[in-house]
Amino acid sequence: MKVAYAGFDLLSPCLEALEEAGCQIMKLFTFPTNNVYEFNRAVTDFAQKRNIPWTDQRVTSGDLLALLDQGCEALFSAGYIYKIPVDTPLRCANVHPALLPLGRGPWPMPCTILKGLRESGVTIHKVAAGFDTGDILLQRPFPVTEADTLETMTETIRRLAPQVLAQAVRDFDRLWDKAVPQGAGEYWPEPAGEELVIRPEDAAAWADRVVRAFAGYGCTLRLPDRDITVLRGEARREDHGQRPGTVRLADGAREYALSDGWLRVLA
Repeated sequence: MKVAYAGFDLLSPCLEALEEAGCQIMKLFTFPTNNVYEFNRAVTDFAQKRNIPWTDQRVTSGDLLALLDQGCEALFSAGYIYKIPVDTPLRCANVHPALLPLGRGPWPMPCTILKGLRESGVTIHKVAAGFDTGDILLQRPFPVTEADTLETMTETIRRLAPQVLAQAVRDFDRLWDKAVPQGAGEYWPEPAGEELVIRPEDAAAWADRVVRAFAGYGCTLRLPDRDITVLRGEARREDHGQRPGTVRLADGAREYALSDGWLRVLA
């Protein structure tokens, strides 16, 4: 199957899965990254080693028509930030890291944890005019536990997504023709601002969700006199009688009193 690919390093195992499934990758689309939280080195290295044309410019209708003329049968995207045109006959499918129609949007993993949900998934769906609204080709759910973090959820998705995509490629024509409309769903905006902030007056249960939702990315502990960036932490409930914000040293790590527990800063 001749295909094109659009994405960056977060879901780069999907690109490898296409090659392992026997696909001929005709062109790769990515986007400029900061190489701090987002990277495209793996996908561009993949293309360069195989002499696959690639670009970090936005994909256009002209690009898709040119691919179609060259015999391309489909474009698969996984974590591509630009909107893919839907005005050409080329079939375009997207790998989305949520169990659609719940969790439309650019970053559903932390939202899943913040909402306290106990299930997420990987969805392959048609690219449509509305973000993440296209008919569903294939899905695979997975459980989300109270111990899961942004990092563990991401690793689960990086493991499952290429498996689901490879399954979709093997039966693509039938799945495309039998794709199921999503119906009503929820769009989750990317978390920002106060959603990434913990205050000493907060409950430990909420602080626990925030530190897990942004583990490795970072959230903010907002004290009266300063902000502290928390890359990784642990929050637990404990009756302590201390004023919220009180700091103590325990086993080499700083802990900050919350309204009903402690926030332990690990990094």
